[in-house]
Amino acid sequence: MKQVLLIATGGTIACRETENGLSPALTGEELLGLMPELNGICSVGVSDLMNLDSTDLTAADRAAIARTVWENRGGYDGFVIAHGTDTLAYTAALLHHMLPNIDRPVVLTGSMLPIGVPGSDAPRNLADAFRVAAAGCAGVLAVLHGKIMPGSNVCKRHSSEADAFVSANAPLAGTIDETGLIHWETPPQAAGDPSFVDTIDPHVLLVKLTPDIESTFFSALHRYPKVILEAFGAGGIPSRLEQAVRSLIESGTRVYITTQCSEGGVDLHKYEVGRRAEAMGAVSLGARTTEDALAAVMCGEI
Repeated sequence: MKQVLLIATGGTIACRETENGLSPALTGEELLGLMPELNGICSVGVSDLMNLDSTDLTAADRAAIARTVWENRGGYDGFVIAHGTDTLAYTAALLHHMLPNIDRPVVLTGSMLPIGVPGSDAPRNLADAFRVAAAGCAGVLAVLHGKIMPGSNVCKRHSSEADAFVSANAPLAGTIDETGLIHWETPPQAAGDPSFVDTIDPHVLLVKLTPDIESTFFSALHRYPKVILEAFGAGGIPSRLEQAVRSLIESGTRVYITTQCSEGGVDLHKYEVGRRAEAMGAVSLGARTTEDALAAVMCGEI
């Protein structure tokens, strides 16, 4: 039987109602105690790494999750990370880049309703995550609502529906039906030797452009070494902001461009505004999601 490590981090899946609203309370062992069906899927170990609302997770917390996976990979066939849904996509993307070519499954899951609440999606998501973690695949994945999504392409599309996530700019790796049977499209496997990126730079600022943002705003960005601009459509910098952005680049700040669209990506060659942005030194982030772009820049890949 496959050995899988549950890394508990908190989130809605582990929440209980308090006088101040939902708050993470359950340990990994308590989660497992509510999931007797896991006994037929795999043997489970537990690491109670943290117990936080995912809104409170920092880059250092995400790095600690990655390090826990790396340091325990010799003892387990797979990993399940119980995580809050609000920032699950950010964690999935960063783990994808911190654990390149990881040679076993690292599966993030969570729920929109706490485990134990009537109608909760937690039991299915957690059981499905363990099924995938014991399936002999590899890489960072997210498993929610019967979908198996590549970690670099996970996006939360809805704040309350059970089907809250999509795989943006990439097909699903597979699906899991209500009987627990996995239907792979392309079972992910490692493409090279696994490694661990132990140094990341969280000092990356993400700025969403709006139609009326003032050029003077950019003077406050000169202290940031790396800035990602969420631009409109296929990407570009409005002409009235070009001098401010050029000055930012000339000061030594590396400027990247992604899109506010959830799918499709950036094409700086399509429009004149995009070509001018590229000519001044802005770097296209292509079809990366915002979460994946941020992770790639933090890991120094771009």
